[in-house]
Amino acid sequence: MNAARTSLFLMANLGAEASRLIAAKERLDADAAKAALARAESILGEIAHLPDMKPRAEELAALSKALRSIAGDEPQKISSLHLKSYFVPFAMRLMTGK
Repeated sequence: MNAARTSLFLMANLGAEASRLIAAKERLDADAAKAALARAESILGEIAHLPDMKPRAEELAALSKALRSIAGDEPQKISSLHLKSYFVPFAMRLMTGK
């Protein structure tokens, strides 16, 4: 099965990268965290160009800031649990086909 790269598909995949980023930071694996952040930023760039996501530009900017906050050495602005929870509905809708 080859899923279309819809905003839902990309948001679910962004959630997977966010989880990888969080796990890498918890393992203190800077290289894996950097790679996950790069993949997440690439997905965010792709999402931002989709017509249905143009009205959500502010939300995407906040997501980018939250991901960079987790990847950085400064105190996080958002908890890892809250960020993971944000992405659950996207993954669930993608898996159920809704």
